[in-house]
Amino acid sequence: MVGCRELVIGAKMMITIVYDNELYDKRLKSGWGFSCLIEHLDKKILFDVGDDAGKLSFNLNALKINPEDIDALVLSHNHWDHTGGLEAVIGGNNRVELFFGNSYPEDFKTGLKKRGIKFSPVSEITNVSQGVHTGPEMGSFGPAEIPLTVETKSGLVVITGCAHPGIAKMVRKVKEAFAKEIYLVLGGFHLGKVLSLGKIISELKEMGIKKAAPCHCTGERAIKLFQEGFKENFIKVGAGLKIKLDK
Repeated sequence: MVGCRELVIGAKMMITIVYDNELYDKRLKSGWGFSCLIEHLDKKILFDVGDDAGKLSFNLNALKINPEDIDALVLSHNHWDHTGGLEAVIGGNNRVELFFGNSYPEDFKTGLKKRGIKFSPVSEITNVSQGVHTGPEMGSFGPAEIPLTVETKSGLVVITGCAHPGIAKMVRKVKEAFAKEIYLVLGGFHLGKVLSLGKIISELKEMGIKKAAPCHCTGERAIKLFQEGFKENFIKVGAGLKIKLDK
């Protein structure tokens, strides 16, 4: 898979990794954080914004993604490495609609109101656009977080920022809510200090997950084990990777 700019899984829908710790496209800038663009039907949805607005702007420009064309922005959770690049989008796009967990602080919401930016706090599963959903907000004992779920012909695509509530827990919640098979799980899985990695990978495979694309905060050891566990169904992620899927 490495060495080609596009990984094709069917056609039509596109996921572009805009920001990550690792680079797939060496023209881009890396940083501690995550961001990806989902192009689905006629909508462009950005998930998370990395840790730095300057680097995010650079990558968007290099990938020929105009911030003014982004219809919706989903923030997975209120950590700097997923919100730090926010100004790169809302600084030049006041029509974008933001989706973020209901637990976000009131001063954040007030700031958006003052700028006239539309937003929707998320508690339960919320529709972002046709076939694209976010929520529910999960996490009772740590950072609350919302996943993004995209419906495709191949199955559901679940995208997480850091999966602080637990990647298996989040995926299972989405699977139960939609009652559909999950084709791809992508994003940060936050497993760097977790000892029971084999159990988590087995649990995801037992849920019927076809492909795994761990990145960002997942941890080098965990990513290696995912590669060994999913073999040809493992996707190596880095900023600049494009994944095409069925609608």
